[in-house]
Amino acid sequence: MTTRLPLRRLAHVVTIAALTIGTVAVAMAPQAGAQTGDKRKQAEELENQIEASDVELSNLAEKLLDAEARRDAAQQTVKDTQEQIAAAEAEVGRILGLVQHNLASLYRRTLRGSSVSDINFGDATDLLKRAQYSQAQNNRDDALLGKLAAAQQDLSADRDDAARARDAAAAESEQITAAKTALEAARAEQQGLLDKVKGELAAAVAAERARRAEAAKVKFSAEPVNYPDVGPPNGSASQAIAFAKGVIGAGYSTNPRLGPTYDCSGLIISAWGAAGVSLSGGSGSMYASLPHVPMDALQPGDLIFWGSGGGSHAALYIGGGQIIDASSSQNAVTQRAIWGSPVGAARVT
Repeated sequence: MTTRLPLRRLAHVVTIAALTIGTVAVAMAPQAGAQTGDKRKQAEELENQIEASDVELSNLAEKLLDAEARRDAAQQTVKDTQEQIAAAEAEVGRILGLVQHNLASLYRRTLRGSSVSDINFGDATDLLKRAQYSQAQNNRDDALLGKLAAAQQDLSADRDDAARARDAAAAESEQITAAKTALEAARAEQQGLLDKVKGELAAAVAAERARRAEAAKVKFSAEPVNYPDVGPPNGSASQAIAFAKGVIGAGYSTNPRLGPTYDCSGLIISAWGAAGVSLSGGSGSMYASLPHVPMDALQPGDLIFWGSGGGSHAALYIGGGQIIDASSSQNAVTQRAIWGSPVGAARVT
């Protein structure tokens, strides 16, 4: 038999139940919100770490390229100096031969038509003429030999300097390679961790990237501001962009300019090279040599830079808040939104 509660008591029980359910819901809601907030914060921190490692690895790659360029230049200097030294030594031998010939000729001219017994040693004028001639010849030869000796010493010093520069560059290259290898290992571990993340965190990371991409689009897609001291972009920018789009997905490489893989500056050099514009050096030298452009005046084809003096990383701006760059974190040439904290931009005019 079912026992029926009086309406007043039933209402009381319902009220308690409702309050209990509400209390549970209120208690659970902050926990769920906290979990969502934690995931969002984790995703944000993880994305910051990935971006930071991207800049740092590119920075090391650029430094490695610079070190290798210095080493190659030093080696070329050593080679050139050694060739100069060899030429100088040959010249010394040639001059020594001339000096010996001059001495023999002088001796023959002095005694021509006579013998030693015919020289009038009592005639001061005759002896003075002979001595002056001999001294003049010797002075000329001595001057030549002195110049050659000095040049040889200078060349020897140059050779030593070049060798020291080569050794220093090689040592720097080795240190940078070791640092780059360590950073790549750390980045691989970080990326491996990200790859293992499933569910909510993976979704949160994707949402964080989408949020940043949308923010970049809003920030950089507005009509560019015109600056009187900034020239128009190069008319071949579309060709450079077309090249870069054509190699999206190509591998990232820290080796100097080894297509079809690219480092950040190598991609830019190749893209603009396809447009008939010659660029060279690392990102830092590009930033230093090209006219700077305010970030709110970006035009497609402009270059965007990261790190002190623009020396850490560079990307090709293609419009709409998007860039194409050789990304170390994605290990490929990729198209993505402007990310991180660029230090500035420059224009190929």
